[in-house]
Amino acid sequence: MELTAVSALHFSVAELTGILERCFQDYFVPFSLTPEAFALRFSSEGVSLEASRVWLRGDEPVAIALINRRANTARLGAFAIIPAYRGKGLARGLLSPLCESIKAQGITHFYLEVLRENSAAIALYRSLGFHLTQGLWGFKGDVRGVHINGELNAATTDELLRAVWSAPAEHIPWQLDPLSLPLLPCQVFREDSGAWAAITTNAPIPQLRFLFVEPTSRGQGHARQMLQHLNARYPGISTPVAVPEHFAPLFAAAGYQPLAITQYGMVQR
Repeated sequence: MELTAVSALHFSVAELTGILERCFQDYFVPFSLTPEAFALRFSSEGVSLEASRVWLRGDEPVAIALINRRANTARLGAFAIIPAYRGKGLARGLLSPLCESIKAQGITHFYLEVLRENSAAIALYRSLGFHLTQGLWGFKGDVRGVHINGELNAATTDELLRAVWSAPAEHIPWQLDPLSLPLLPCQVFREDSGAWAAITTNAPIPQLRFLFVEPTSRGQGHARQMLQHLNARYPGISTPVAVPEHFAPLFAAAGYQPLAITQYGMVQR
């Protein structure tokens, strides 16, 4: 089956949103975003429309891949094929040359996330040279909320970024990277203990996008206290399904429950 790869630059945001929605029909997790939400989400994640691809059969879009770029790293932010073309062995033939072109641009690490139950996709990505790195979970606070004494101090995104960049470098899952924050409507809080948090406010339920404790203040329970304060202020607050699973005991101790959906992080070096 012959398909033509076209840069996503040739499509409007509204057209890309429609293509994504059609390609993700009957998928594990349905995709539904307005063009405005699409633009906000993917621009904050560093989407490169030039590197992203739409595959056409004639004039019909049948598959899409969105590529994110930051410095010498990249991420497969989304990949899907419309239902009528699945199960025909297309995916590897589409992604293999795309991965090669991305790596040829000086990319040292190429990341993606995949649902744990999607064993076929995991096998596909492994065949393309991706390796599992860690489990990724999401969490949700108590919708009833709790009363906690003490106030959260408002801070700015710039102040948070200065605190993060003054600490030793750490690998952060792409969706949680604080580089996204300047492009998102968010509130930043800090505590005198050295704990920081960024909450995005563009969804009906506020979302915790970043939690950080300064290195000299770690191991003293300040992250748990910040999580409890956030749930008191925003009952039912959630996180993206992008939190490394080794933080599960921290969230459990703060009264948060894991979401049903979990993912794996993968990387191609």
